[in-house]
Amino acid sequence: MAHDLIVVGSGPAGSTCARKAAEIGLDVLVIEKAHHPRRKACGGGLTLRVKDSLDLDFSPVVEREQCGQNLYSPKGLLGSIPKPDVAGYTVRREDFDYFLLQKAEAAGATVLEGVRVIDVVEESDRVSVVTDGETYSAGLVIGADGVNSTVARKTGLKPRWSDDEVALCIEASVPMDPSEILRTVGDPNGTKRIFIEIYFGFIEYGYAWAFAKKSEMSLGIGGLISELDDLKGRWKTFVSFFEKTKDVQCDLSLQTAARVPTSGILEKTCTKRVMLIGDAAGIVRTTTAEGIYYAIESGKMAAEVAKDILSGTPGIDTMTYHKRVLDAFSGDLYAAPHPIFKSMSKKRRSA
Repeated sequence: MAHDLIVVGSGPAGSTCARKAAEIGLDVLVIEKAHHPRRKACGGGLTLRVKDSLDLDFSPVVEREQCGQNLYSPKGLLGSIPKPDVAGYTVRREDFDYFLLQKAEAAGATVLEGVRVIDVVEESDRVSVVTDGETYSAGLVIGADGVNSTVARKTGLKPRWSDDEVALCIEASVPMDPSEILRTVGDPNGTKRIFIEIYFGFIEYGYAWAFAKKSEMSLGIGGLISELDDLKGRWKTFVSFFEKTKDVQCDLSLQTAARVPTSGILEKTCTKRVMLIGDAAGIVRTTTAEGIYYAIESGKMAAEVAKDILSGTPGIDTMTYHKRVLDAFSGDLYAAPHPIFKSMSKKRRSA
C-alpha cells in the first residue's frame, strides 16, 4: 500500500511532523525502530518556546516547572539566575515522546513500532522504504531518525558525521525523593519550582548538567568527540562533585549514552522526495545542544511543505523546506549565551 508520507523516527520531530501532516489530510505512516515509551539520553529541559510551538496541552507530562539556572564550576557555585515567573519545564523524555506519538496516532497517522529501516530507495515518482520485514512506499519520506539517521546515510545526504561535528553525552536518571530534589535545587521561595543546573569546567568543549524531575534527577555530561580524552573519568569526577556538593548518593544504574550533532544545519537537508528534520538534519543549537524546540518547528515546516508538494502547489518543492529552515534558524542556532559556549563555536570555526 502506498502512502502520502512516511516518517522514519518518532521523537519530537517525527511525531510532530506526522501529527501535523495527518491533521491536514495526508495518509501518514510512522516507522519507529524502538517501542515507546523508551529511554532517551537527554536532560529533558524544555524552553518556553516549546510551549508556544506545540499547539497542544502537554502539561500531563510536565515533571517540574523551572524558576531559573544555577551555574557551577569545579570550585563551586558561580551564580544563580532566578526568574520571577516560570522559566521553562522538565520532562521525562520517555513520557514526552510517547505523548507526542500518541497525539500523532490520534490524528490519524499509522504507527509501526519495533521496525528497523535498512534502506531508502528514491525513484522518479515515489520513495521505497525497506525495513527488516516489509517494503513501504510513499510520495515523500521524512527522515526524523536522529544523528545516526539511516535515511540520511542511505540517501547520501549525510553518509557520516566527523568527530568534530558531534558531541558524545552520558546521562543517568538518578532516583531521588521529591523532598531531596526541593532541598538541593528547589526554589527558596517555596513555589516547588526548580533551578536547572549547568556545570562548567568538568569537560573541554562541553558541559555537565543536573535537571530535576518529580522523583529523579537527570545528571549528564557531554562534549565534542574530537576533544574527548577521558569521558568516563570526567563523568565520574562530575558525579562525585555533585554528590559532595548536594550531600546525596547517586544510583547510576539507569545510565545511557547518545551522540548529538553540534555543527549546524546540513548543507543539504533534502533530495527530490526526502526531507531531513530535527537532529537528522543537524538542526540543533550548536552551542548548547538544545534541540527539542527546533525538532518540533522543523517537523511542522516539513509537514506543511509535504502537503503543498503532494497537492501540486506551483513553485513548492523540498528545497522550499530547506530554505525555510535556513531562514528560520540560521542566526539562532549559532548564538552563544555563555563564554564557554563561545569557545565551542570558535573551535568549530577554526577547525
